[in-house]
Amino acid sequence: MKLTIFKRLMAGFFLILLVVVALSTYSVLKFSELNQAIRSISEVDSETLRYADRLRDGIYTLRKFERKYVISEDKDFLDQFNETGKSFLRDLDQLKGLLSAAGNYERAALLRDACKKYSMKVEEEAEHVINKTGYDKRGFEEQKQALVDEVIGHLDVLREATEKAINNRIRMSGEVGQEALRVIMIMSVSSLVMAVLIAFFISRTIHRPVRLLIKGIKEIARGRFEKHIEISSPPEINELAGAFNNMCDRLKEVDELKADFIAGVSHEFRTPLAVIREAIGLYVESLEKRPAEKQQKLLTIIEEECERLITSVNRVLNLSRMDAGIAEYHMEKYSITHLVAIALSKVQPIAQRKNITLEYNPGHIVSNAFIDPEKMGLVLDNLLGNALKFTPEKGRVSVRVIERDAVLSDAGGKEKKRIIEVSISDTGPGIPEKHIHEIFDKYRKLHEKGTGLGLYISRQIINAHGGEIWVESNGKTGSTFFFTVPLSL
Repeated sequence: MKLTIFKRLMAGFFLILLVVVALSTYSVLKFSELNQAIRSISEVDSETLRYADRLRDGIYTLRKFERKYVISEDKDFLDQFNETGKSFLRDLDQLKGLLSAAGNYERAALLRDACKKYSMKVEEEAEHVINKTGYDKRGFEEQKQALVDEVIGHLDVLREATEKAINNRIRMSGEVGQEALRVIMIMSVSSLVMAVLIAFFISRTIHRPVRLLIKGIKEIARGRFEKHIEISSPPEINELAGAFNNMCDRLKEVDELKADFIAGVSHEFRTPLAVIREAIGLYVESLEKRPAEKQQKLLTIIEEECERLITSVNRVLNLSRMDAGIAEYHMEKYSITHLVAIALSKVQPIAQRKNITLEYNPGHIVSNAFIDPEKMGLVLDNLLGNALKFTPEKGRVSVRVIERDAVLSDAGGKEKKRIIEVSISDTGPGIPEKHIHEIFDKYRKLHEKGTGLGLYISRQIINAHGGEIWVESNGKTGSTFFFTVPLSL
């Protein structure tokens, strides 16, 4: 019986879930016990630290009030001292209880005794102040300060001992937890191994068929439809593989039909259109001897339209050849600047009609590039045509050519080469950022105008020359198209 992917996944997930639940239950129980023990121990120590801090603050407050009373002899300060002293004694009793519960009777007694001596010394001085009797103020002050320092010292020692006790108890709790952790680690490793084995078994039965499908899809992306995929299990992927093979066969048929159709249509269109163009050209020349302006204008328009049709057919034919990998390139040493000048001369009438300024900066180019002039001219025609098409009246199109060094990648790694870079900038509406990486795709159009093939063909030509083509735009105003070609292949 061949299990489906769903049943295999459910069985594997159920086994892994059982292991996880068992491990989680044991972990929760053990760590709950450990946490409860730590919390019960820490509650006494944390309360001890809290009351020690409150007593420390309290003794400083008492010291402040009794000093003010001695200096000002204002009874209100004495009342505040007594009121604060009551709160201080309550905290002291609470701390004594905590220390006694922890078995630290000696420290509690020493602290209580120091506080009592300080209180008595303050009461003694207060009697002198009330009765207006002379006494050694400096001596009393030194004695009170010594008693306060003693109280603070006991509190500091108590705090240090408490913090040390907390650390010791946490360390002891950690040692206790180590044993539980060791057991949990053993269970975790065992569970992990089991889960990996289960996952490996399930993924192994799914991964290979999926990889075969991915490989087949990549072959289709490269335009190869011949290879069939044979998969027997799981049932769903087996069915998918059958549908995939049928799709490949159909795509192959469609691709062959498309190639035949484009080749046939191109041949049927190009030959008669070329004949019409030549005939009209001869007719226009004959009319120059006997001017007939209206007829000549009409025939000129017909000639231009025929030229457009031939250009469109040639573009489709070039696309078909490039996709089939049979496009021919006649490479030679040629001046890029001269090629740009020719392309600009072609579009000069369009620029004048739209009142667009053409700017050309040929730079200092001393070398010729190894290119196919005809196809590179097609790239320039496409880019300049697009720039003029989307630039509004009284706009500007700028062409710049520079020669520079660049690091290029090839089969042997990275290599530094000398390249020529051409940039064509316009003042049109710009290209939205989300479309920047799409405009070189086949049939991709951002506007209704055009066929969506010009930039795709341009990229194919530039790539065939070993160069790069890209565009930069802020998405609001203007775009700049760049392409590069190496000086040598």
